[in-house]
Amino acid sequence: MTMRRTKVVGFVGVLASVAIIVVGAEKDGLGNWRRAVSTNDFKKTLTAVKSLQEDWPAVHSVKHKENKDAEKALLQTGYRDVARTFLRGLEDYEKTLREMPPEAFCEGANTLLDVRSRFMKHPSYVNYFLVDSINCIIYVNLGERLIKAGCVPTCYDKIVERLAEFRCGWSLFYELANGEYDAKQMSRAEIDALSIEDKVNAIGNMVGQKQTFFIFPQDMHNLFGLRILEKRSLTALMTRLAMTDHIIGAYLPSVLSYRRKAPHFTLTDSWGQIRSVFGDEPHLPATLWDAQPRAASATRDFLEYVRSENWRQRLGFSDPPNFTKEFIEGQEREEAEREAKREAEQK
Repeated sequence: MTMRRTKVVGFVGVLASVAIIVVGAEKDGLGNWRRAVSTNDFKKTLTAVKSLQEDWPAVHSVKHKENKDAEKALLQTGYRDVARTFLRGLEDYEKTLREMPPEAFCEGANTLLDVRSRFMKHPSYVNYFLVDSINCIIYVNLGERLIKAGCVPTCYDKIVERLAEFRCGWSLFYELANGEYDAKQMSRAEIDALSIEDKVNAIGNMVGQKQTFFIFPQDMHNLFGLRILEKRSLTALMTRLAMTDHIIGAYLPSVLSYRRKAPHFTLTDSWGQIRSVFGDEPHLPATLWDAQPRAASATRDFLEYVRSENWRQRLGFSDPPNFTKEFIEGQEREEAEREAKREAEQK
């Protein structure tokens, strides 16, 4: 009996030692990531992030179940702080990115896409927000470059291609909601087999908004700034991901193709001009916003969108002019009420 007890105690001791080593390594990894983003030169930040040996882990919302574990919660808070610092640096970097000549822009965009791949390795709530933020500053600036008269640099083709390596889908939404709420309601295969309308309803039920959650999210105020990072706002995050998927999956490939085929392009090209260039082309791959997009329609819509005052709002760094203090405060109250109701139902 004594020998057995000794073996058990010894085994428990080994497990405890392993746990201490793992936690220590995780803290060291966080420290390295924190140092990588703690620079006033964002180009150096990007270089440091690319070269870090430690993986960027799955980083969840502030209300994820991992926050119930004090040690894990501390690490998660640390990584969210790193994400916040990175995103603020990204906002400043965008101001220089828009002024770069084509080759320098493509080099910068490729570096950002390399960093994006690091955040994509372990999909999670915060990581998708990081990925989308990178996508947004690239496609907003690339879109503005594609509508300028003159030759289109060949390096833009590769950026459009690389952007589309990350495409959003209903299965991703399902996994994201399931991971945050830990309430598996159906299998991934089942969600894939549903019609689009039923997919919307199924995902909407999981996140608490049954209809059109990715067109008119109930927490639309969280689309801007860092509010998605500061809380758990799944409908706002999914809305951003859905719109980005349409832009990188339909808009950019279409307008790039049009620029290659229309040598006398102008920003005011008519629908007839665009239609005559594309002809009866087949449908593009489906996006979450359009099950059967066509190149001509996507090009027309894109040109109208870029000409509008709303285009740069896609960056999401600051609130639109109509988002007054009173509006945001009202949205925050409604959000708090919904969250309190959800938490009460889960008890």
